[in-house]
Parts: sequence; structure tokens; C-alpha cells
Amino acid sequence: MTGGVPGRLKRRWRAFRGWRRQRPFAAGLFLILACVAIGLPPFASFRLGDFVLSIRTIGGMSGLLIAALLLICTGSLWSRPQYRVAAGVTAILVSLVALVSTNLGGFLVGTVLGLVGGALALSWAPPARPATTDEPDHEQDGGTGPPPPRFRAAGTALVVLSTFTAVSAAPAPAEPGERAVRASAAAVTHGPPSGRVWVLKASVLRLAGLSYLGVGTTEVGGATVEVLRFTANRVEITSLEQSSELVDGRISTISAPPGSVSVATGKPVELFTLRITGTLSLLGLIGIPVDFTPAHPPPLVLPYITLTNVTVVNTDLKHARLSVPHAKLTIT
Repeated sequence: MTGGVPGRLKRRWRAFRGWRRQRPFAAGLFLILACVAIGLPPFASFRLGDFVLSIRTIGGMSGLLIAALLLICTGSLWSRPQYRVAAGVTAILVSLVALVSTNLGGFLVGTVLGLVGGALALSWAPPARPATTDEPDHEQDGGTGPPPPRFRAAGTALVVLSTFTAVSAAPAPAEPGERAVRASAAAVTHGPPSGRVWVLKASVLRLAGLSYLGVGTTEVGGATVEVLRFTANRVEITSLEQSSELVDGRISTISAPPGSVSVATGKPVELFTLRITGTLSLLGLIGIPVDFTPAHPPPLVLPYITLTNVTVVNTDLKHARLSVPHAKLTIT
């Protein structure tokens, strides 16, 4: 049907616009143009009547290598925008190297295009998410029926800690000395009580919009301790497992199914942590073991980082909203 074709085109165009807004698209276009300007001239031929003009320089292979690196940077910008800082810096350095290694950087045109593309990649920021209004906790009014199970838990990211609020669910069977509660829907929280220590374990921890504010102090158990202070716009926690000691000495553990992703958002989330251990993933290729404490703080914190096999000890979290799919609470 002819009427359906324009509709499909409009939907595809809207989908493309949404995809384009989620990554530094213009930066990638400039880098592609730089690839052509740097890599093509050393192998180009031009016909002028009966004459064929061919350009052959010793920088031919260098031009191909630089063009390939710029294409890789473009692919990284479009497929993994969280690594735009590394891709942008690489594109700028490679474009400058082209000046001295191959035909003056595509007769200066390629170098200029590469510098513009790298600068656009470094200056790009993801679109701001609409702020969500925190929902008030629902108090149990006095009634004849039994109150629903309630639990709290904490979720963290590079230092993310958070607490789950009331979730209506039927208690699952438990072994002697152990009480378990399983939530049929995702648990949502607005922040944990301060002054308590929570331990988070996760297979993968991703933080977006991360900033390191330095070493601060907070109260834990009536004592003042030093903590690392961070803020983040979004935290994704894979295979979350959060545990803490209750006032009566028992241990409460909140867990999510293996492979599930719990998400914490805020405006931004303020994180206070005692220790972070795990493996820092660089572009998904290189893993660097890290162990950060207030005595040994991180020397450099990128705005987007990924940690694997991570354990985080936290004391407080503010302005956070954490969603945990199919959360389970166990008290032993």
C-alpha cells in the first residue's frame, strides 16, 4: 500500500534521529571526511586529456594506517559513545601525526577535519534525562490484615549504595534461622539510612556522568570516618548482591538474579564509600586491578567507567532512586 510507505519512512527517520542524538554523530562524520582526505590522495590518479597524473608518496602506507585509525575512532564514537573521550583524543593525535607522516595531513584539509571531529567528540554530552519526582513512601495504615513484608537494601556504583523500600509480596519458604522475601516486581528505593556500612558485590558496574569530589568525612556507628565522595548521573549494576549488618547482629542480604541489571539514577546521586576493589575495564580490551580507599584515592576518574568483579563498601547515598528486578531479601 502506498499510504504505508511514508509512514514507515517517518518511523525509520524518527528512529534514526533518536539513535543520532544518543551519540556524537557529527564528530564521526568529520572523522570520515578526514579519512578520505588523508587516505585517498597518495593513491589517487587524475586524467587530463591524454595525460594521467598519479600521486605516489612515501607516506602512502602511513595515510592508509591513519585513515584506518580514524575509522576505528568513528566506529567507537557511534557504537560506544561512553568512550568518546578516548576516541576524541586519539583522533586529534592521529590527525596531527598526519601532518608530518603523509602529504601534509591530506594537504591540511584532512588534519583540520580530524581536529574538528575530535573536538566535537570531546565536547559532546549525552542528552539530559527528564527529572523524575520521588514517590513518597507508603505507610502501613492500621488495619485488620497483616502488613506486607518490608525491606531495605542498598545498591551502589563505583560506589553506589541504595536502599529498597516497601514491596508487597508473600514470604517465600525459608530454612530455619533464615527469613527470605522475594519481590515479584522491581524494588524501588529513594536512599539508605546514613551511618551504616553496606557491602555491594557485582559482576559488572557501570557509572555514567561520574565525578570525584575528594576525601570527606561522615558518621558511622558514632565515629567519624574518612570516605571517598563521588557523584554520578546513572549507575548500572549487573548481578547485584548487597549485604549489611542489622542492629541485632543479623545479616541482611539483597540480591538480584544473575545477569540482571539494576539501575540507579539521581540528580545527581551522591556516593560515599570506604573502599572500592575490582578490575577497571579500558575500552573492553584491557583490565587494570584497582583498590581505592581514602588513604589511596583514585588519581584520575573518567566520566564514564566500567568495573568488573567489583566489591564496594559504602556508608551513605543521597538523591538516589534504585530499581532492582526480582529482588530477594534474606536475613540470617
